[in-house]
Amino acid sequence: MLKRFGSLRALGDASFTDLRDVTGFEDYEVLRAQALMELGRRVGGAGKGPVEAIASAADVMDLLDHLRHEKREHFVAVLLDAKASILRVAQIHIGTLTMSVVGAREVFREAIRDGAASIVVAHNHPSGDPTPSPEDIEVTRSLLKVGELLDIPVLDHVIIGERRYVSLREKGLM
Repeated sequence: MLKRFGSLRALGDASFTDLRDVTGFEDYEVLRAQALMELGRRVGGAGKGPVEAIASAADVMDLLDHLRHEKREHFVAVLLDAKASILRVAQIHIGTLTMSVVGAREVFREAIRDGAASIVVAHNHPSGDPTPSPEDIEVTRSLLKVGELLDIPVLDHVIIGERRYVSLREKGLM
């Protein structure tokens, strides 16, 4: 199977049909194999345990590491209480392979609903390169303004790539 798919990553990303055709497995066996591969992916990405509070961009990366496997952009907001403990991770939008259009209304609706004291926003770049685009910077600046008006500060915007991330706060872009 590795010879056919070329790498473990490609094998893990293989479709149901491709796996069935290559292995000759019955449908239930393919589903079982896919479930085991997903379990292995999650175990392999598991850190020291669940992140309970956000103190740095590295904590955000640990919390949202699973996004690096996604084939489309996922934009999320990590909703925090007054002590930076995580209230909830809110899925805001799922975009395309190369973009996710996000409005402040959607981001802050979740923060207000959960009584968040602050938020950290994050999204993945399916290409694996977490370099911020001009649109990423523009969205961040818009969210900063709205957060200031609502008294719900945006602490950081973290872009997740393949095993690395970029913090717009650390880069001085916010």
